Amino acid sequence: MARTTKFLRIALGVATMVVIVALVLWIGHGRQTTRAQDGIRPTGPLISRGYTEAPAGTAVIAGDPEGGAVILELRITNGQTVKRDGIIAVLSNYPAADVEVRSTEAQLVKTKQQREAMVSGFRIAEIAMQEIVVKSEAETNKLKALQMQRSSMPPDEKQLELSIAQQNLEREQAMLRVQKETLAADLAQIETEISIIAANLDNARTTREQALVRSPLDGMVTEIYSRQGERVSGNGIAKIVDLDQVRILAEVDDIHIGRVVVGGKVEVMFRGSPVVYKGKVSRISPMVKRLKRSQADAGEGNVNLVEVEVSLDDSSSMPRVLSRETRVIYP
Repeated sequence: MARTTKFLRIALGVATMVVIVALVLWIGHGRQTTRAQDGIRPTGPLISRGYTEAPAGTAVIAGDPEGGAVILELRITNGQTVKRDGIIAVLSNYPAADVEVRSTEAQLVKTKQQREAMVSGFRIAEIAMQEIVVKSEAETNKLKALQMQRSSMPPDEKQLELSIAQQNLEREQAMLRVQKETLAADLAQIETEISIIAANLDNARTTREQALVRSPLDGMVTEIYSRQGERVSGNGIAKIVDLDQVRILAEVDDIHIGRVVVGGKVEVMFRGSPVVYKGKVSRISPMVKRLKRSQADAGEGNVNLVEVEVSLDDSSSMPRVLSRETRVIYP
């Protein structure tokens, strides 16, 4: 009886060890299956899941802080198509900045008109008249000299007459010179004023432009974070996506990434569609992302994933939809 009991204990111990070994192998296989993605077979095609995204064609717009903290006017709606440099919002500093621009523009126009009046108005006519006077005085001086040569007046009187004529000529010449120098100085001063006003106008336009929020690309408004009358939120004002730059971003377990190469052929299926598209791997991220997965039968485990970007051979067949689930097969 004792020998039978001992035999049963040994048999039970062996059976328990077999069960434990089998359980360890099963759990180990389950964890490996957790790390490997659904549908991956060591000897068959590699399969991974992915989504349609446009990382290179996505812009989150916040606006310039100098333009104001409140949205005065929002010119977009969800799903709206916008063009590059199109205004999507007007910030609260715009009205004051616009008044400053218009005032400075008027001041610049007025100053330029003053300059035009200087170079084409009475000042130029006055100088032209004075030039005629100087020329006339010069001719008169020559005539006076000839008259004095033929005159019987005493030499000292002749000299006096010639001296008076010469002084008259020099006086008119000095007046002409003063007029020209004064005009040149006034023109230089007004040119300086125009330069200063033009610089002020550039600054005013820059300030006004800061209050205009423009789209940096052609695309579609996918999210709006701040509404008209609200302060600009920490997330910004809106997200705009260029749907022509939609790509497939798939995640491959790092233990299988060696089977994926840039330029390698792939097959792609989109959720809800039986059509199989041909494509290739266009980029493999150098970064590894660690992710925790939990399954009821295998417990919790860490998965190291590598992002793979896939492009279709026929880019026009790429759905213009974000976050659409895909299945990527690497033959």
